Amino acid sequence: MTDRNIHGGDAAKSLVFTVRPLPISNGSSACAAADNLRRSRLIFLSTALGAFLVTANVSTMNVAFPDLEQTFANTDRGTLTWVLNAYTISFAALLIPAGRLADRFGRRFTFMAGLSLFAFSSLLVGAAPTFPILVVARVTQGVGGALLTPASLGLLLAGTAPSERMTVVAKWGSLTALGVATGPVLGALIVNSHGWRWAFIVLPPFCLLSYLTGKNTLPETPADANAPFPDIVGAIILATSMALLAFSIVQVGPWGWSSEGVLSAACISFILLAITLIKGRRHRAPALPVHLFRIRSLSMANLATTIQAAGLSASLIVNVLWLTQGWDYSIRTAGLASAPVPIFVALTAPWVGKLGARYGVRIIAVPGSFFWGAGVLMYALFVTESPNYWGLWFPASILIAIGVVTTFPIVSAAAVSHVPPAEFSVGGSLNQVGRQIGATIGVAVLITVVGQGSDLESFRNAWLITAATGPIAALAIYFIGKTNS
Repeated sequence: MTDRNIHGGDAAKSLVFTVRPLPISNGSSACAAADNLRRSRLIFLSTALGAFLVTANVSTMNVAFPDLEQTFANTDRGTLTWVLNAYTISFAALLIPAGRLADRFGRRFTFMAGLSLFAFSSLLVGAAPTFPILVVARVTQGVGGALLTPASLGLLLAGTAPSERMTVVAKWGSLTALGVATGPVLGALIVNSHGWRWAFIVLPPFCLLSYLTGKNTLPETPADANAPFPDIVGAIILATSMALLAFSIVQVGPWGWSSEGVLSAACISFILLAITLIKGRRHRAPALPVHLFRIRSLSMANLATTIQAAGLSASLIVNVLWLTQGWDYSIRTAGLASAPVPIFVALTAPWVGKLGARYGVRIIAVPGSFFWGAGVLMYALFVTESPNYWGLWFPASILIAIGVVTTFPIVSAAAVSHVPPAEFSVGGSLNQVGRQIGATIGVAVLITVVGQGSDLESFRNAWLITAATGPIAALAIYFIGKTNS
């Protein structure tokens, strides 16, 4: 049964019909239960692995950035950030339309199409002979990631009982957060041994694993030819708005805050965003569904996610740049130095997800945001030019890991906690849009603050700005309200 078969009060009760079971033996019942458990695990593996690859891909390029600078030595650091932003912008702008396409053509079909495009474009990134081709390949990766992500969550929710959704979505969100945290470690090992290109060439086999585990288990959601076609024009306008905003921030360094170019780009960006929102009130399938922002839990969760993502994305790249340029670590050593965060997230995410479902987002995620801010603040206050990993970097990393695991997955779950069942995919996609917008802004601000240099004062300023995202996000999380059942 699909979401659109549910109407009125029934929507709040269940996504599946209640049927009377046939009289079967205990042995048959046990076999059926085991088969259902196996199938649900394969569905989770397929959908979560796809989402994991999409998010890990973002932070993998962060750790590959120093090696990328050597490959394209004649390209300044601000221009190189478009390798990062090309992916996040295309991904964010197309997420909501991709969710609409999933409704129109079927979630399973859309998920598999996005997975295939992501795998192909990953090979293209690894083989890109020139910088422009690399940027185009990253845009294509973003399109593939946008197609598979909302379909991934929609497929997962379609096979999950209402009482289990908070926990399952928290686990799904945990893996996406783990992807962000794991990317630097795995990417560093690959980049150090074989160069940045291989960090993308290795992705297609994992896409194949996601395909194989979901081939015979993912639920069929029939295509709906009557579903409205998504607002592609609105998505292009949104992407242009994000690109101009990132451009205006990056150009503050060389041009200055009050320069005509910076102010013009920023103004046009906000005008285009306003146009996108206006179109969202009139279009049947808008690029940004404005009506969902009336749900306080979703709007506040998205605001918190945007702030968190800006801080996390900036922190990931500033840490790699400092470890490799400030402390002269190799890329491999820098990746291993970042390992405590993903290891901690992997070990504690399932447990923290259950706590979030039980106690609600405020109790868990508000303190977590302060842990995050405190960890980054330790970098800003105590890092010196003399390496001090165990006495400083490691304990600060643990604080940050606590912040990541107690915020990202729980806030992602809270974003869809009060969204109508028929719009779960769109609601989840909106949260992802916020994450990518935050990542784009965070990287742009970081490059503006750090510039082309590697002096400690610039990095301290970047860490101070990043640390401020913790308490600011905590304020937004507080206003999400009660989410536990």
